[in-house]
Amino acid sequence: MQIPAASPQAALARLRVLLADLGLAPKEAKTRIVELAVDGEGFDFLGFHHRMVRSRGSHGRRGIDLLARWPSDRAMRRARDRITELTVQSRLWLPVEEVVEDLNRFLRGWAAYFRFGNSAARFHKIEQHARLRLALFIGKRYQRGRGFGWSVLAYKSADFCGLLSLDGAVIAPRADKPWRVKPNADGERRR
Repeated sequence: MQIPAASPQAALARLRVLLADLGLAPKEAKTRIVELAVDGEGFDFLGFHHRMVRSRGSHGRRGIDLLARWPSDRAMRRARDRITELTVQSRLWLPVEEVVEDLNRFLRGWAAYFRFGNSAARFHKIEQHARLRLALFIGKRYQRGRGFGWSVLAYKSADFCGLLSLDGAVIAPRADKPWRVKPNADGERRR
């Protein structure tokens, strides 16, 4: 089924009318119409980047088109900046356990927000950045190099000094399953 070309503009005009009735208006600099096509540009919304992609086919079958989402470049940059803030040189007086606790608190919240989608590769990048920053922090804390920090993380600690692992935290969308299994507070399922 082909959608008429005027349809997105009409929907945007209708949205503006509805928002005006509520005393709101969309921000013109951020409002645009995007054609969601495979290998198209996609768009960023609420920290996620949304884009149409084609899945890999298996067993000789052709892949399917689906709307994928993962943390946007801006969200990734902000997460790396926050991890860097938590491991700066001015915090060297703190015990490593306290810095790890702060990192885990941030990583747990960040992962809880971005876990629904196609975010595994991005989660791996954030986890690696956190490990690198923690290794640098440990090396500086004990007035040794980064190699010392890596050796403490990898060999002298069974669990990377208690740093949270984001491996397996992503819940990929499935066509036949709801994202949320738990009901709402009223007992009904979200749609």
